[in-house]
Amino acid sequence: MNGCNVLVVSMKRYFFMFVAMCWAFSLQAQTGFYVPSAKPVRDMQKALTNPEVFHLLLCAQGDETTYSVADLDLLDSAYAIAFSQENPKLYTMTIEGYGGNNEDLTRQRVDAIYRYFAMRCHANFPIRYANNPIHCSCNGDTVEVLRYEVPVTTAVYRYAELPESRRLLNKSVDLKNSVLITFRNDPDECVGGARGCYVPRQDSTVYGYYASLLFTKGSVYAVENTKDTCPSGFTVKIDDYLDYKYIVDRYCLIPHRKQLLVQAGYIVVTGSWPMVGDSCSEAQKDSIFVRIPVTQEQMDAKLKFFAKVKTSRGMEYKQLPTRKVPGKGMLALQAPVNVMQLDTIYVGKRIQDKEVSKYFYEVDSPTEAASFAVGSRFYVASRPGKDGRPILKKPLKQLFRIIPDQEEEVVTPEKSRTPKGEEIIEE
Repeated sequence: MNGCNVLVVSMKRYFFMFVAMCWAFSLQAQTGFYVPSAKPVRDMQKALTNPEVFHLLLCAQGDETTYSVADLDLLDSAYAIAFSQENPKLYTMTIEGYGGNNEDLTRQRVDAIYRYFAMRCHANFPIRYANNPIHCSCNGDTVEVLRYEVPVTTAVYRYAELPESRRLLNKSVDLKNSVLITFRNDPDECVGGARGCYVPRQDSTVYGYYASLLFTKGSVYAVENTKDTCPSGFTVKIDDYLDYKYIVDRYCLIPHRKQLLVQAGYIVVTGSWPMVGDSCSEAQKDSIFVRIPVTQEQMDAKLKFFAKVKTSRGMEYKQLPTRKVPGKGMLALQAPVNVMQLDTIYVGKRIQDKEVSKYFYEVDSPTEAASFAVGSRFYVASRPGKDGRPILKKPLKQLFRIIPDQEEEVVTPEKSRTPKGEEIIEE
């Protein structure tokens, strides 16, 4: 028995009482369980607790094609191990019949085993339900109940025509007139090699007139280690308001309780998202990138993006890490956001209280068109010029997109999260 690498157990109710006795017969064709091991297995209960691979060998007598009560007891035991919802292993099954010249007889034996597992699953084929640990971008680490059709391979062999090495299980147990069922942990085969649900399924860019949004794969919703169906496709629309004439005629500061945030335009993103409001317990990753083309004047003025951030005091607009990115002969700014921030995204700059009059014209009455309050005083962003164009103070004018009327090329986001040559715009 030296070198024997399997251990046999006879019946479910005798699993742990007769381990030692079954070992004495392991060189013969014995109905029972076999656990591959480099050395004799002393703790069979431990070996059969969520094993990576295990076998069940059922030996037939004469022309039998059905199985005894003892055989069914063993099949029940195999089912309890391989189909337990608590077992984290995802098993495939191989059912191999080893018989004589009557291949039809051997096939009937194999088919009887297949029908047993299908009937236990109340289906035409074996179905497994498993508690599957997953990571969801919305709910973090959680567990789902995974349902999958167990991959089953069947085969029939003429024992006498096999080489010696194929007549034995692990070089020690004779397979003559038997059916060998092998359970092997193979997640890729059971649920697919690409175990994940991603929205969007690939890097995707959506364009507005000036602005664009790069959605990296899974940036809206992602579930790792699952083959579950993704939520239905989502829609997204970008409306950007970056023309200075439109902004100054309806001017307002970027909303904030304490800071003064000068507005130079805004981008409105609307869409159907799998998550809404506070539905997610997991913090979302900043894996969506908003980008706009800018002028050199805006670059010199250190323009920034601002998006909503949830704080202990509620939702506030916070400055995003804005970067300068290379374009095709045009300057552009880019900042990362997450799906919970896809609402109104402003561009502008933070200023001090004492700088207000440097950017805006003070007025006497709140009734003046496009006026806004800072403390107890009122301001407007522009004065009407003789030609009808609004006149802005130079520091504010620098923040706006003011260029000669000409055809422009809108720069699209790079797919890289850290585009080559990008530069952080400091305050």
